[in-house]
Amino acid sequence: MAEVACDDLPMRNNILHISTYDYGGAGIAAYRLHRNLKAHGFNSKMLVLDSKTTEPEVIAVSGAHALGQAIRVVSKVMLKLFSDQDYYFQDQRLSVCQANEELYQRLEMKPDVIVMHWVSGFMSIEQIAAIARHYKAKLLIYMMDMANLTGGCHYAWDCTGYTKQCGQCPALKLSGSNDLSARIMRHKVKALEGIDVEVVAAASWGERQAKASSLFQHKIVNKLLLPVNPEIFKPLEQAEQIKLKQQLGLPEDKKLLMFGSQGFSIKRKGLSLLMQAFERLSADPEVDNEQVCLVLAGQPPEGLSLPFASKTLGFLKGDEALAQAYQVADVFICASIEDSGPMMINESVMCGTPVIAFEMGVAPDLVTEGETGFLSKLADVEELALKLKRFLQLRQSELEQMSALCRNEALALCDPKLQVQWFSQLMQKESR
Repeated sequence: MAEVACDDLPMRNNILHISTYDYGGAGIAAYRLHRNLKAHGFNSKMLVLDSKTTEPEVIAVSGAHALGQAIRVVSKVMLKLFSDQDYYFQDQRLSVCQANEELYQRLEMKPDVIVMHWVSGFMSIEQIAAIARHYKAKLLIYMMDMANLTGGCHYAWDCTGYTKQCGQCPALKLSGSNDLSARIMRHKVKALEGIDVEVVAAASWGERQAKASSLFQHKIVNKLLLPVNPEIFKPLEQAEQIKLKQQLGLPEDKKLLMFGSQGFSIKRKGLSLLMQAFERLSADPEVDNEQVCLVLAGQPPEGLSLPFASKTLGFLKGDEALAQAYQVADVFICASIEDSGPMMINESVMCGTPVIAFEMGVAPDLVTEGETGFLSKLADVEELALKLKRFLQLRQSELEQMSALCRNEALALCDPKLQVQWFSQLMQKESR
């Protein structure tokens, strides 16, 4: 981890992170921030519903009351029946945890800043605001998706209802001017009254959404890309890369095109569009199909048919396994068409591995056309296939230059020390 001088660390340095989990995409982002701040002298703790670590500073709430759990289950069933799953609509007024004296005693600190990460199924914004009021703490909302901006949707797609307090929600089968989305939005407005709150977006995409939202358009909105450990996620020398390919059973004489798979059912991840692009690429007479090997992180969905040679790595557990996948790949392909990240783009670029993606999420922040990868217009399969072809036609010297530019870009924008510096400056400002 990059070193940051913290001799002048401000007196106020108590930070509480609230996240549903300390694992999974958003949970990992929250846990990395906690660990990063803790390693540089901050008194950082996490409050989570469920944890996979034994770290004492990560407090799993075993007191998630039975009634709250039952309400959560019933709510999920009802929303599955009465909402469009592509929007991932959730009733964000529900909590399974009480912000009570027992909780405050377990924290054993008075937080100066509370960072609200991905909290769905755990705590409502009303509960978190109550904690902020109790401690007179600043509330930072770190956007992992759009949930904190809307009346229920984690992904708004083309809907701009969140810019005018929701209602007439396309995610709900029973919608109207005073539908569930409008009621949840009013609940959020009331919950945040009198709270010192700022928003932190992990990409320019989310920053623009937050500034346009009815909830935060008059609040301070910051941009801070999710960090990646440059000592784990780093490029390999050619000899090391060849050895790792052999260990993973990957060919040494093919271009390795890596992508992740969560199946066809999650529309926003764009797997069906990527498959169409692969089909177009394989049908191009100027492309040598024998030159290509697809590397799949995750599990191939049932019925998946690939037009090129392929290797499945399965679900990658831990940063080291993730880093190895990027290190052997020639390029990482992100086909997301509705996303606030994904963090895999940050990780890939830090490893010196170029990215090909649609213009979505963090891709426009880190992918510079022809320098750190290629961008395609949103959901444009034909253009995506052309960008893949263009990458395959690059000379070795161009690939090496692109890899170096990726690493430099990631160090400039995603180095963990940037988060430390940002939070240190925030604390100094709050101490005045």
